[in-house]
Amino acid sequence: MLTSCSNGLIGSTNATEQPIESNFSEVIISEQASESRYIPTQSSQSNSLVQTGINVQANSSISVPADLASFNIKVKSRKKTVTEARENTAIYVKKVVAAIKKINISEDDIQTTSFNIYPETRWIEKKDDFGVYSESTTIAYSVENSINVTVRNLDNLGKVIDEVTIAGEDQIQINSINFSVSNINSYEKKLRETAAITAKNKAQTYVESLGLKLGNLSYISEISSPVTTPNYAPRMEMAMSADAQYTPSTFIPGNIEISISIQANFEISR
Repeated sequence: MLTSCSNGLIGSTNATEQPIESNFSEVIISEQASESRYIPTQSSQSNSLVQTGINVQANSSISVPADLASFNIKVKSRKKTVTEARENTAIYVKKVVAAIKKINISEDDIQTTSFNIYPETRWIEKKDDFGVYSESTTIAYSVENSINVTVRNLDNLGKVIDEVTIAGEDQIQINSINFSVSNINSYEKKLRETAAITAKNKAQTYVESLGLKLGNLSYISEISSPVTTPNYAPRMEMAMSADAQYTPSTFIPGNIEISISIQANFEISR
């Protein structure tokens, strides 16, 4: 409703100097002029979605023999100068890579993952005219080169480890060996089929126990794609020296679990 006012209703001698500004950005609804309120527009739809039917989650997994192994080799040198440390590390990296290639490991399966140079410091007590104090002093430099190696023929794994430890002497560290499966894709179809059947059977059990009937599938969502659960061998610390006597390394890869998870929604009918 629009109401016009005369100058007499304003009741002020200088009313013409104070123009009335109309604001139509809001809708005013009131029963009395003294109790005007702004009523915001509200959507007829609720912000929360009301789920219908029955939601279920299902998991499918399979255990298969591992056929792939990977591990990390860290070659580290500690010398008084950066040049000496870098040079010594480079020499042993070259020896280690040559030893790996000797066992028919492809260059594509040998990859540098990190290279670091950092100083090693120590707090040393010093004295001057003002008294005794401690100062951080660089005493050496360390150079690290980390390499990831993938072994696709597990019969060669023990030999690779042995050759690497001999070549690297006491300059290397071998971290945990990770066993996995190379051809995961070949198991995907069976995993998805089993997960779908499991989801339907689970929903059927819930619905029938309530005296109802399972309706059509509303939607299905893959929560996690087929993934493997890694299997790790114990960590190997510092390697043996080249002239040490040793027994060939033996590894038992075991089985790897591949799993997939899905979520499904079914309608319910009476």
